[in-house]
Amino acid sequence: MRRRLLQSLVPMVIALAIVAVVPLANYIATSASRTLFLSRSNDADWFAAMAESPLQTGDIANLRELTVRYQELYNTPVFVVDVDSRVVATSVSGVNVKEPDIEAALHSTLAGRLPAEPPALWPWRSGEMIVSRPVVNNGSVLGAAVLRVPTEKSRDTVQSGLLLLLGGLLISIGAIIIGIVRPITRWVLRPLKDLDNATHQITRGALDTRVSTDGRAPELRRLGDSFNSMALSLHQARQREREFVADASHQLRTPLTSARIHIEGLSRLSPTARFALSDIDRLGRIVQRLSRLAGSDRPGADVEGNEEPLDLAQAVKERLVGWKAVYAADDLELITGEMVPGGVAPELEVDDILDVLLDNASKYGAPPVEVSVTRDGTEVVMSVRDHGLGLGSRDLKKVGERFWRSAHHREMPGTGLGLAIVRSEAARVGGRVVARPPIGGGLVIEVRVPLIDDYDA
Repeated sequence: MRRRLLQSLVPMVIALAIVAVVPLANYIATSASRTLFLSRSNDADWFAAMAESPLQTGDIANLRELTVRYQELYNTPVFVVDVDSRVVATSVSGVNVKEPDIEAALHSTLAGRLPAEPPALWPWRSGEMIVSRPVVNNGSVLGAAVLRVPTEKSRDTVQSGLLLLLGGLLISIGAIIIGIVRPITRWVLRPLKDLDNATHQITRGALDTRVSTDGRAPELRRLGDSFNSMALSLHQARQREREFVADASHQLRTPLTSARIHIEGLSRLSPTARFALSDIDRLGRIVQRLSRLAGSDRPGADVEGNEEPLDLAQAVKERLVGWKAVYAADDLELITGEMVPGGVAPELEVDDILDVLLDNASKYGAPPVEVSVTRDGTEVVMSVRDHGLGLGSRDLKKVGERFWRSAHHREMPGTGLGLAIVRSEAARVGGRVVARPPIGGGLVIEVRVPLIDDYDA
């Protein structure tokens, strides 16, 4: 925005400077023209006085000698004509009184009128200045004295003056831009810059950031007040959120502890109860995580940054204990495949991901269902493979899209959100989900997450 503001102000400054300089340039050219015209007009008056007697007597030899001597001294051709515009004395031969400038000057002079001042001497024009004066005796015009004045030196003087004026113009424009326009631009944009900085602070979680509205223009004052109101609302919403999370985690902790005590007694008798006990433990970890999140100073802070990497293979094996009991109750076969230890991000919700994949395999696939954990370069791969009908190549590309379901399974209960959740959980730790058809038929869903290099199995 600063550049755009400068782009609008700088041309305005240049235009105003040019408007101010044009009259000065015209004055320089006009003044040079007037000075030259007046100095040569005096010489023309002297020649007109000297030509009065020769034009009356016809003795013009002395007059011719004066014109030649004048040209030698001042490098200015001069000639004298009679009342009929015939040249009677000249310093150079071949004078053509029919030239437009000479003819116009003689027409005015022989009519007893003084010609008007010539135009301004601009450097890009050329030509001579014609200066003429009438030869008069007792009110009668006898002829005219005409000077053909060279203008090169005067034009050079005007050119030098214009160059100095142009240099002064450029210096003035630069000084105005640096000394006035740029400070004004910074002053005008300073509230917006402060607002931009405050916005970045808000996005980084500093919800107590506010902008000053003192001394601002009314429009910017209203904008600052609106921003402060928005930041206050966000801060209050964040506080309410943290209070709610803290209260909810506190309220859940006691019933969860009680439920765990009761289920713990049943876990000796039933594998399903042990599965439920693992779910209770998972809920306990979630409550603990919520409690720590509520105490975080900044939203999105890494509340688990100091936790040890999670062994994906071990986490999967622990979760499979309960799922094998569930599968066995439904006469389904669940096979534990290769389990290669591999450290992954501790915030990966392995239980949630495995629950979705095994539930889908039991509903939409066919046994046996095999679960394995392997390494592939810098990734740890958790695979769930079933032996059902699988998916076509077009459907494989849509796996993980929200609310998408295969045409073969639309009559079955479900929301189409399970694999979308899995994909979201994997992406949260930098992972991805891959669906592919294995050799022998069926479907393999792979959850690939980055391997933590310094994990020691």
